[in-house]
Amino acid sequence: MDRSVAAQGACPNAGRLVQWSMKIPAIFCLLAFLPAFMAQDTLLAQEATYPSLASEVLTTYQPAAPEKHTPQAMAAAATKFLAALTPELRKQAALAFDSKEKARWTNTPPRGEQGGVRIGDLDKAQLKLACDLLRAVMSKRGYAIARNVPLADDTLLRNGQPRPGFGAENYWLAIFGEPSATDPWALQFDGHHIAINLAFHGERMCMSPSFLGTQPAAFDFGGKQIEIMQQERALSYAFMKALGEEQRKEVIVSDRRMRLVAAAGRDGRVPEPVGAKVSDLDKADVDRLFEVIHSYSGLMPPRYAKQRLKALRAEVDQMTVAWGGPTAPKSDMSYRIQSPSLIIEYAGQDLGRDPLNHIHGMYRDPSNEYGAALGGEE
Repeated sequence: MDRSVAAQGACPNAGRLVQWSMKIPAIFCLLAFLPAFMAQDTLLAQEATYPSLASEVLTTYQPAAPEKHTPQAMAAAATKFLAALTPELRKQAALAFDSKEKARWTNTPPRGEQGGVRIGDLDKAQLKLACDLLRAVMSKRGYAIARNVPLADDTLLRNGQPRPGFGAENYWLAIFGEPSATDPWALQFDGHHIAINLAFHGERMCMSPSFLGTQPAAFDFGGKQIEIMQQERALSYAFMKALGEEQRKEVIVSDRRMRLVAAAGRDGRVPEPVGAKVSDLDKADVDRLFEVIHSYSGLMPPRYAKQRLKALRAEVDQMTVAWGGPTAPKSDMSYRIQSPSLIIEYAGQDLGRDPLNHIHGMYRDPSNEYGAALGGEE
């Protein structure tokens, strides 16, 4: 842009100021226009760093924390998001409660038609409402992960150029049924390395099946290093370190990393329990294990995560924990925690050559997939 045009746009009296500049030192004239030039140049530089509008909004927009994660507030956020969509986008985002798309979630780069609305097809206002919705139905950390995984995916773009299935714009958001404070409805947010399935029914909520992953494991965000799934790793190492020698032998079932067995496309599959019985562990060790569990269930708002942990505490006598691989921090390992209503799996992936930099995690409640059991007794 011609700087004289920019100056006139920033100051309608530019001509008069030019006349004044003949009577005052030129430096004052330059200082009058310098802020406008600097603001414009800074803005252009910032915009140039974002691979997509979705990347920009996820990076720069901070949704307000809800006062309370009530059924009314969550349903209202979903309704507001849908109301802001064009008829065509709403048709993609608002699906029947019993839609088969629920079970078609994926954590791999999509290679075909994907259920839900692609966030890369939303404008800035709609993207902000999508962020508001995710923040309304998840905890602070849950929203951070839902934001950070797509941003980490931007690092897999080639020279920042569009790449099918990769990047922050290639994530999908779907709402199943009519958002309600009393009746069942559901939400799905999925794409490469994340698949969050949330189901709601009045005061009850579940998050199964849900997949968490990342590549890379850490990336630069606003000048600081963000480690995705850091808690899921660190807390598990701390659990293993605190175990006694005999207990550790019971927990370790393999000297090499295990594979995930309940990931995408494996709905209804319940593996045979392996490892140590959690009821045989010391109370302090059980508490440390539940910190690992909470790193997953805690993606839900606090009141619902608390309900979930209470229910799982009642299953300790039927819970097992298994570990595969070395136990030293930053080692190539895996683990599985399992009970009648829980399957948690964590493992590195060889694709990309560094399994510590490519991580997958799975959280399921086989008794309540997609909220099938919501509405029953606590």
